[in-house]
Amino acid sequence: MVGMIKIVITSGYRWYYFHWFLLGFYELQKKGKVKVSFKLPFSSFVLAYANSHLICWIADKSRRIFEKDDYNLRGYMIFENGKRKSFVIDSADAPYLFNVKDLEKTDVYFKMQCPKELNDEGFHLTPDIIIPWLDHEHCDNSLANLTDRGERKKCTNFLQHKYKIKPLLNATRALTAKGFSKKRLTDGYNKYYRARKTNKKKFIMCYFGNSLGPKPEKYTSNPDYDWEADIMAYFGNKVNHPNEKRAYVADYIATIENCDARIITRNNADTGIQENKDLVVPLEDFCDFISEFEYNINVSGYRMSIPSRFIESFIVGTGIITDKLRVKWFLPFEEEVKQTVEMGYLPMNEVDWQSFKKDLSSIPKSDSNKIIELYEKKWSPISVANYIIDTVKNS
Repeated sequence: MVGMIKIVITSGYRWYYFHWFLLGFYELQKKGKVKVSFKLPFSSFVLAYANSHLICWIADKSRRIFEKDDYNLRGYMIFENGKRKSFVIDSADAPYLFNVKDLEKTDVYFKMQCPKELNDEGFHLTPDIIIPWLDHEHCDNSLANLTDRGERKKCTNFLQHKYKIKPLLNATRALTAKGFSKKRLTDGYNKYYRARKTNKKKFIMCYFGNSLGPKPEKYTSNPDYDWEADIMAYFGNKVNHPNEKRAYVADYIATIENCDARIITRNNADTGIQENKDLVVPLEDFCDFISEFEYNINVSGYRMSIPSRFIESFIVGTGIITDKLRVKWFLPFEEEVKQTVEMGYLPMNEVDWQSFKKDLSSIPKSDSNKIIELYEKKWSPISVANYIIDTVKNS
């Protein structure tokens, strides 16, 4: 192990967010470039290695009692010269949420949903609406779980530490249902890989869950910006939910020949209602479904985050058509992504629908081989793992 980089993972709970990076580390370990080990708290360890839903449930209950909820994976690296540097990977969907304590004490803070700009004002939800930089934690310390609803603490010293913040990416929803052994992660990855096609039979697809946002709720003067219901209530008629644009986009795509446009339910989000089960593609078949198309359409939602559909498309040679992005990955997009007009949370009447339709009418035939080439070069697990290590080393 002389001269080998040591990677030590010290905490993590929502492991499915981090499968991509762990697989990349394992691949580098297989090549003899790094040594990966884990020093985890009890609940984190059980959630990582358990192969039973019951045991996972018990571990999660234990975590809620004895350990603090967490969006982040933490670790450190020991390099060939003996230097030790710490890193954090933040999986929070909202680009404006950060763990302030981690930001203060870590050497490198990777943000999976990284804003394009880290300025004094905050994050632009729309050109006219700015959300301040916020802590993961609530103002009310009795709210133990980060997904609980309640006003978030402000990041008062955010700008002082912003130089540590580095963009990363958001990968697949999960590579395995339980645990993260190299075999489980590799088997999950190969399901995507085997679905890859370069001879596309269809043109554009879109696959969205809902045509409306969360149910409207009573206005609150102290919103939790990690809850979309609060965003919609607080800003009122200054915004329309992204799901409304998704419905419009899907209805338009449905008029184009050789396309497939699906809205699973024409109800509010988070209601648990599935109106049309015939439209649902089982998760085990989803890679094959995407791989039939030249393009997969995205409309930024969930606090303007980039969803898993990007990687799930690239890996099978399918390009992305998206509205204007307000978050970034660690390398610029090239032929794998075509951006059109601003949508997100804009009011419906402020979206330039005519330009959107014009953009779609002039979209070129995708080059699946080029998309795959760019994926392997930039976004594959081993490429991302190399970026993480190089960034920590050079911090």
